Amino acid sequence: MIEKNVDRELETEEGRLRYRIEGGEAVILSGHVFGSRISLPDEIENKPVAKLEKKAFLSSKALKEIRLPEGVKEIGDWAFAYCSSLERVWLPRRKLLLGKGIFKECEELDSVRSLGEEGHRAEQTGRLLGAVPVKLEADYLFTPEHAGETEWLRRFDDKLKEYLNRPDEDGYTKMVYCGEEDIVANMDLFLAERRRAKARLCFLRLMNDIGLGEEFCEELCNYLACHTVGCASEAAWEVVFEEHGNEQEYYTAFTRAGCLQKENYDGILSRMGENYPEMKGYLMRYQAQQMEKVDFFDLLSLD
Repeated sequence: MIEKNVDRELETEEGRLRYRIEGGEAVILSGHVFGSRISLPDEIENKPVAKLEKKAFLSSKALKEIRLPEGVKEIGDWAFAYCSSLERVWLPRRKLLLGKGIFKECEELDSVRSLGEEGHRAEQTGRLLGAVPVKLEADYLFTPEHAGETEWLRRFDDKLKEYLNRPDEDGYTKMVYCGEEDIVANMDLFLAERRRAKARLCFLRLMNDIGLGEEFCEELCNYLACHTVGCASEAAWEVVFEEHGNEQEYYTAFTRAGCLQKENYDGILSRMGENYPEMKGYLMRYQAQQMEKVDFFDLLSLD
């Protein structure tokens, strides 16, 4: 007979798990991933996997994607903290007991999807939920059971609006007082990164537009258009070109937001140089089909 409440190990093709059986359920104490992805089993020793102990995958630097079991009920403190490569998480769509700092410093986290849900809406919901713990800094919105619902989307947009309206310098003084002046050497660097963070969230919401109201959509576009090439801050262009150089969905959002203008068109093409020729071609076609069309009608204006 297998002893209960004793740490044991299970090795699969994807990794090695240390676990314990408690109260008729399996608890994952820690995990080591062989590659970059792992799916946790639904059962161990015929017992449902119900909990990830705190720090279960702490600092698993290679981990990019993890699927949690359908029966999981609890995720402990810092379970995935400092997983610097983590991009995607799959978990059940229901209320979970969540610890603190689960995704602390998971800067690459892109999507938190519900198990068994497919389609465009599920994909967009996953991206929005994935932004909550790190990019939006709103743990109270990390509720997988409600993600994508009308009220949840309203609260998400309220938080995003609050974040955008927050003075860019907020937090700088605190970092200096805490002795972090070496991390952010001066105010200019801090402000530039804060504006890029805001631009990233604007792009995220525009490209995942479920439940997005027309008025807030306009606000997001205005923010980006005020941070393009030729403006005091060029955060929107920096995010597109430097972080998503060959991803057309970002260039599409960039142009639709009004960031490509007659005044900065030549400057943008010049800055692109020989980089990303397909995206450069997209901007040239956009200019020919959309911007020149406006110019033609301007010529007919009686004003």
